[in-house]
Amino acid sequence: MTDYGKQTGPTQLEFTRMFDASPAKVWEFLVDGEKRKLWFCGGSTADRPGGRIVFDFDHRRLSDRSPPKKYASEEVVTHFGEVITYDPPRHLVFTWFEAEGEGESTVDISLRESEAGKTELLLVHTGVAGRDMLIGVLAGWHSHFDLLAEVLTGQRTTDFWVRDTELEEEYSTLL
Repeated sequence: MTDYGKQTGPTQLEFTRMFDASPAKVWEFLVDGEKRKLWFCGGSTADRPGGRIVFDFDHRRLSDRSPPKKYASEEVVTHFGEVITYDPPRHLVFTWFEAEGEGESTVDISLRESEAGKTELLLVHTGVAGRDMLIGVLAGWHSHFDLLAEVLTGQRTTDFWVRDTELEEEYSTLL
């Protein structure tokens, strides 16, 4: 298994990651805004289909560096989605924003306990349009999952913007 995501359709990408924690613990870091902001973004998650999921992005919490120029206006921003599936601690599906005015996509996250007591996370993100958006979303999920792995096993040490910039370069050659 590789930590790298892959494009699995014209507007679809997929990640399979293994985390050294139980599905219940990984689930908490997906839906609890206080825990989620340690690796991704804050905000709330309704515990039922049809409810709202709030994404309060403030990458200043995850990086000591300024964002790359193309992300400077997005460093602190709030987006909203809708919970489609809420089945703790196994399955979470929600709508995801896209670039302003370009609609939304869907994120489907499944958790499965491995034989070693770890958690296999499968993320399928559909509706990601355009090569630049695919590269950015692949690098973003990958960077955030790297931070999640650190948070789950101790303290986060990776700087988000440094890692994300490296990964955008790598994914631009892989796609």
